[in-house]
Amino acid sequence: MPGRHSAPSSTSSSRGMATYGVVAVVLLLVVGGGAFFALKAFGSACSDTQSYSLAADPAIAPVLQQIVDNTSAEDLGCAGVEVTATESGQVSAAVAKGDDVPSLWVPDSSLWIGKTVRSTAALIDLASQSVAGTPAVLAAREDEVPFFDTWLTALKLEGLRIGNPLANTTSDAAILGAVAEAGSDETALDSVGAALVPIAQAQAATRGEADPTVRLDDLVADGGVAVVSEQAFLAYQQEKNVELGATVPPTGTIFLNFPLAVTEPAGDRHETAKSVGTALATAIESEQGQQSLSDAGFRSANTEPLDAERGVGDVTPLTIADQQAAESTLKQYQVLALPSRTLVMEDVSGSMNYSAGANSRIAMTVQASETGSRLFPDNASMGLWAFSIGLGGGDQDYRELASIRQMDEQVGDTTQREVLLQQIRSLPSLVGGGTGLYDTTLAAFRTVQKGYDPDAVNSVIILTDGTNEDPASISLDELLSTLRAEQDPSKPVVIVTIGITDDADAGVLQQISAATGGTSFVARNPAEIPNVFVNALRSRSGR
Repeated sequence: MPGRHSAPSSTSSSRGMATYGVVAVVLLLVVGGGAFFALKAFGSACSDTQSYSLAADPAIAPVLQQIVDNTSAEDLGCAGVEVTATESGQVSAAVAKGDDVPSLWVPDSSLWIGKTVRSTAALIDLASQSVAGTPAVLAAREDEVPFFDTWLTALKLEGLRIGNPLANTTSDAAILGAVAEAGSDETALDSVGAALVPIAQAQAATRGEADPTVRLDDLVADGGVAVVSEQAFLAYQQEKNVELGATVPPTGTIFLNFPLAVTEPAGDRHETAKSVGTALATAIESEQGQQSLSDAGFRSANTEPLDAERGVGDVTPLTIADQQAAESTLKQYQVLALPSRTLVMEDVSGSMNYSAGANSRIAMTVQASETGSRLFPDNASMGLWAFSIGLGGGDQDYRELASIRQMDEQVGDTTQREVLLQQIRSLPSLVGGGTGLYDTTLAAFRTVQKGYDPDAVNSVIILTDGTNEDPASISLDELLSTLRAEQDPSKPVVIVTIGITDDADAGVLQQISAATGGTSFVARNPAEIPNVFVNALRSRSGR
């Protein structure tokens, strides 16, 4: 058997020579010079070679190309295989749409196969359940590797770099690991959802870097922790000549398993493509193929540790007990990762001076608003209104304190984020009068709808301790019917309501939110403040 570095022509031609028993002629032709290549063409057992496309996850595409190059057309079923590096999410979308579908597909995980099957309602043939494996790991500088008891603990680490879960399973791994740890425990799953909010909002600013090399570059430059595969971790160190450290929680980790799927559309070529896929799987499973995978940092399909003490060694594979919970959590993340365009309404009616524990309700609201504003990344857009009866002059119950702008937009000699913080801190000076809730809610809804951003989640967040007290305003029924009538499904605006203490009319607030598909929450005491805006952001995903 030729070594793994042998040229493709050497492998192919030697098989042709054995088939036709023309060794002596070959020697003469080789002496004669370029006539050797004529033998390869005329001595092949394949009279007609068909070409098949293989879309492979970028991590494994190079080594698959190497294996294809070292495998003869005969051994591939008289076929040529063209390997293209393509993100798993991109291929899944193409297969679902039936547009530019490859003949064969190697995503980074079987999860993509399941997702594609559910979106198309059609089964996908597999030439191999798994052609390789690699575990997700937590990478850091060699002397800065922290200990994580669970993946949930890792998710809560500020600045954790996970990449883009919309593109590949490596970036899903931290989330899926936490979901696997939670099992069917609803409380534990809820904790996972809460932990996703700051990560997703941070990704909204970066748009989620899919390339693990970029995450590792950032790690080397700035420190911190990044989620990558063991294979990417090893390849990066070899390429960059640096030493990094990696770990996984003692609970285990998610493995990428790289199935080989047959995605050639139904027709005459489908069965042939399946045969080609099976032949390719056989080549991958060969001694030479396995050596190529190992040299590239991949484990075999049985997930056994790599040799020479490379990688993280023997680790426990985590499995998803509740697939529906995993899909729900990932969908939640997808919505959370979208940029926000939000108008915040702050109640400054007289009752906001009432006590709430050691402080007043308005102090509690200011604290909640300051905490919440930090969750929004620089590319989020936010505005601020205060409201009480007549606050805006005449019949207008609201006053605009900051128009909706992107958080990092320059406003005079400062930024929108600083303007918002300054105005939030000024709220106690505005307290007085009754609660003008209904007119203000409708005006805020219309304001956000008028400036609708199709690339963001558009919402109104209302913080109030009471119910409407303006006798001249529209009624609750009029508000609800108007919201339903003016809601445009193609430009949805979600209202999220937050009641401050139990005095807030939770029933009314729930109805207002429900009219737009939003959710309502109540902060009963200062201890619940940190979760108020987290829950408000999570409500955008319907969970």
